[in-house]
Amino acid sequence: MSTDLTRRVDPADWVDAARAARDEGFDRFDWLDATDDIGRSPTVTVVCQLRDRDARALRLRTSVPRRGGALPSLAGIFPGAGWCEREAGEGYAVEFSGGDHRRLLLAPDAPEAPLLKDHPLAARAAVPWPGADDPEESARARRRMVPPGVPDPAVWGDRDPAAGSVDPEELAAEVAGTRVRRARGAGRGPR
Repeated sequence: MSTDLTRRVDPADWVDAARAARDEGFDRFDWLDATDDIGRSPTVTVVCQLRDRDARALRLRTSVPRRGGALPSLAGIFPGAGWCEREAGEGYAVEFSGGDHRRLLLAPDAPEAPLLKDHPLAARAAVPWPGADDPEESARARRRMVPPGVPDPAVWGDRDPAAGSVDPEELAAEVAGTRVRRARGAGRGPR
């Protein structure tokens, strides 16, 4: 049985909750990360795990909007949090106000927020997914398999990267297994 604790925190109370946890004895910063909640909520969940002297864990959990989400930095309380905030900031476009905003992992020309689930994985989209042992022997009527992280071309069409991000509602429906049909239009590609 786990003795780990989890507390939901309002984004406005993020720093106060971390300070209170530190004062309760959870004075060791362990990690901070984020997850995209697309399909469940239009938010990104940020989780910070702290530990006490007996190695019990306390997770502080909050949610911010997927676009333009911001939290105050915990680096003033836990200096090690700055590194993790930079990672989460680059990957999920969460701004940690008062923190270090220099790029940590991504090149300056890298796309913004590559870990958000509506961001197509370029390498997987560029290389055809085999879907069968021998493409010549597979039945032509079979639907081509699409690798995880690549939108189905039958639904999304051939996307122009300059067209901007996809509609999160449509992506959430596809991720949930719901059949999504888009209207034919310019630039959508074949169905």
